[in-house]
Amino acid sequence: MTLRFPQFSARDWVTVLLLTPALILLLAFFVAPMVLLGRVSLYAGGGQSGFGIGSGGFYTPGTWTLDAYGALLGDRYFWEVLAFTVSLGLGTALVTVLLAYPLSLFIHKLPPWWKAIALVAVVLPKLANPLVIIYGIQLLLSNSGPINQGLLGLGLIAEPLPLFHNLFGVVAGEIFLILPYAVLVLVTALDRIDDTLVPAAYGLGATTWAAFRRITLPLSVPGLSLAMLLSLIFALGAFESPYLLGSPQEITLAVDIQKQTFENLNWPRGAAEAMMMFVTLGICIAVYSLSLRSKQSLRRLP
Repeated sequence: MTLRFPQFSARDWVTVLLLTPALILLLAFFVAPMVLLGRVSLYAGGGQSGFGIGSGGFYTPGTWTLDAYGALLGDRYFWEVLAFTVSLGLGTALVTVLLAYPLSLFIHKLPPWWKAIALVAVVLPKLANPLVIIYGIQLLLSNSGPINQGLLGLGLIAEPLPLFHNLFGVVAGEIFLILPYAVLVLVTALDRIDDTLVPAAYGLGATTWAAFRRITLPLSVPGLSLAMLLSLIFALGAFESPYLLGSPQEITLAVDIQKQTFENLNWPRGAAEAMMMFVTLGICIAVYSLSLRSKQSLRRLP
């Protein structure tokens, strides 16, 4: 019996060479940190050093334990933080998509030159440091900011409204940070719709609302679901807005990970919470993938 090794053509080797840098980056900056994070979550103790033990090292006999996960799952405070993180993520993602969709429709219908300018304006805030953006939002929402001063000038309020260091400030900051991603996804999805379908519907007597409801909206559902997923992923990992625009009542899992790791010096607890966040994100992506597969299978049915 002779062993036959797979034969690689020159094109296959070129493909491997082109993929090698990306694979190296993926292994070095994602897989390896995730493995190390999982190892840290399995260390015993905490508070003595970064790894929770005096000597450190990746493999040290007698330091492997599930105590961090046991304490985590039995802690009511953790479940409250996780529930708030998920509810905040879902609410923020939903509001973001609801705001991004009409804006994307408006940008989609612009002439090419104006569309390019509008997309640049949408993406431009992402070129700035997130901390600069958050502090700018603080100025907008402050008592002396243009929003409160405008409402006071119109006589709609008698005193400035508390617009940050609360849930409203957290949601507003997150929406501002996530909105560009949702708009880019939705504009791309709308651009892929055949331009002749809507005029054809008008020619058959459809109204503007009927053409939107029967053509534009159904064909943009994949883009809407993808925008919702991306917004949810970013919202679940929210740190800057809850940390700088929120109060002690708006603690997300990302904020608590920072607290456990750098304030309490309990790296196993912080790493375990990070792994739980990773599992939560994985569940969201799995649900999204299963929903897509179910829709595709339903379309194939006669």
